[in-house]
Amino acid sequence: MKFAYPEFLYALFAIAIPIVIHLFNFRKFKKIYFSNVEFLKEVQQETQAKSKLKHLLILLSRILVLLFLVFAFAQPFIPSADANIESQNNVTGIYIDNSFSMESTGETGSLLDEAKAKAVEIVNSYRATDKFILITNNFNAGDQRLMNAEEIIDKIEALSISSNSKNSSTVYSRNRDAINSSEIENKSFYMLSDFQKSTTDLKNIEPDTLINTYLIPLKATEVYNLYIDSCWFSSPTHILFQNEELNIRIKNNSNNDIENVPVQLYINDQNVAPASFSVKANDETTLILNYRNKSSGIQQGRVELRDSPVITDDIFYFSYTISDNITILGIGNEENNTTLSSIFSTDSVFNYSYYNVNQLNYSFIKNSNLVVMNNLDVINSGLSNSIKSFLDNGGNLLVFPSNKIDYNSYREFLSLLNVNYYTSQDTAKNKVKEINLNHPIYANVFEGKPASDINLPLVSSHYLISTSTTAFKNNMLTLKDGNPFLIEYKVGKGTVYLSMVSLAKESSNFSNHALFVPTLYNIALLSQKNYPLFHIIGDNSTIDLNRSENDKVYHIKNKEIDIIPRVRNTNSNTTIFINSGIEKAGNYILENEVTKIGLAYNYNRLESELTYLTSTEIEEIIQTNALNAQIVETSNSSIKSALSNLNIGKKYWKYCIILALLFLAVEIALLTKS
Repeated sequence: MKFAYPEFLYALFAIAIPIVIHLFNFRKFKKIYFSNVEFLKEVQQETQAKSKLKHLLILLSRILVLLFLVFAFAQPFIPSADANIESQNNVTGIYIDNSFSMESTGETGSLLDEAKAKAVEIVNSYRATDKFILITNNFNAGDQRLMNAEEIIDKIEALSISSNSKNSSTVYSRNRDAINSSEIENKSFYMLSDFQKSTTDLKNIEPDTLINTYLIPLKATEVYNLYIDSCWFSSPTHILFQNEELNIRIKNNSNNDIENVPVQLYINDQNVAPASFSVKANDETTLILNYRNKSSGIQQGRVELRDSPVITDDIFYFSYTISDNITILGIGNEENNTTLSSIFSTDSVFNYSYYNVNQLNYSFIKNSNLVVMNNLDVINSGLSNSIKSFLDNGGNLLVFPSNKIDYNSYREFLSLLNVNYYTSQDTAKNKVKEINLNHPIYANVFEGKPASDINLPLVSSHYLISTSTTAFKNNMLTLKDGNPFLIEYKVGKGTVYLSMVSLAKESSNFSNHALFVPTLYNIALLSQKNYPLFHIIGDNSTIDLNRSENDKVYHIKNKEIDIIPRVRNTNSNTTIFINSGIEKAGNYILENEVTKIGLAYNYNRLESELTYLTSTEIEEIIQTNALNAQIVETSNSSIKSALSNLNIGKKYWKYCIILALLFLAVEIALLTKS
């Protein structure tokens, strides 16, 4: 048996008080003279034995009252089998959550500072010979090695906020793998965190019954945050001198309405659209900012607002490119095609070239953004394979068949792409009935919803297609009889636009219709290589580029750093792992001597949701999932005292109080009886 608070045992010296009272009779007697005391002697002899026993019982009851009262304050217990701190050999894992949310203010400073102080206190409660493992959100391999107390304390004191965020189950698994590599039997794991709901997935933990886990919640005194969650453009295409519409989602993680907060939008470090917004408590709003593209090339953007205590989510970075050279390759049977050249040759943003299929150098295909196959009767295997490789690498294909196609060659070609193939030709009169206005090609073509009697293309003959299941399919234009006129497919990393109608005038009036130009123009604009608007630090992001024999070393850099990313080469592709080594949000450039691409990195917004699991909720998860874990509450006591309480097995202080009251009642009863 041990005592939780042995210092109270000094109060046992108070037991001497009733003993002294009993041994020394402090009662004063008055002398009275009797002529005959024989009767008094007889009474005295009769009651002496009873009186002596009674006083001994009163003394005993007083001693026991004091004894059990002191024991109640000292809190006796029998240590549980899990109380390993005082054993000679321990290996202990300590996880310190150093994500952005730990910048919030706690009782004595930032939550991270509180976590570090408690972690040091945990280390100091163990023996100098014990071993430790430190785990943080950085997941540094070097921290998983066994350290002595001095080494881990140095690591803890040097710990700072990290841009990384990890789920609880991932952290637990990492500790379990590291700690189980040790042959030491007594194993413990401490998790010091604010236990955000967005990252705490305790229910996904696969518990290890040999590891005693202690969850130490850290509570912020101020819980509010205003942050930029995301941004996106209304239009996927970006053209020089075009008006852009940027959507910004802002979230208010507080119980107060916020009004007239200023926002700044910077493009290439120029403030192009200052604005302000208001948002209700615990709500979100989407702010739309408009500006005009003033230059071509890489556009580095950021949106800024200011609030506290978490400021790392007040800036959102993005990057896109305004191309001034979209390469379009036309392939056909004729020596020239005026229908296509009339659209693409008049705009300087397009680099248009046309080749007869029999004179085509297939190497031109891979260097194009868009390939337009027009009026081909037959598609040979060499062209088919080149187009397939082109699509797999992110290219775009637009197909207008001739009026007398070779069905077998088209079936082989389109089946290779895993899209529907032409089966027969329908020469019945028809017309376009429906336009998919949700498709990016047509989203901004009309002002509002077109009238029901709008003039749409007429069709004299069109091809029917197979009904088999194919790759991602999206009808863009639909005929009156329900058959498709123009379909979009996602193939590999690219896109196929398949027309059921030839551009020949005897098939339809589409090539002369007002809808023809915006259709081809927008398809061409969408064919430019669009990389993600932004990346999240910590995600496994890659960029695939066409491989060149002259490829040089790639660099990711800005004004502060220059990183050489990891690269994986295949026969035709270069895959660049663009998130390796990036720890700070901002705008970057990926480049070598040939390629230059804008990149933007943002911190994970999971840390911006400042909502936490309560101790009650954590306890429910522990019980529901039968986790070998306990919550350590440290708000009003030191971590050592809190751990001592947890390591108490069978507690007896309640029994001590009951016994103290029982013997007090016995004493009162004895005194009353007298």
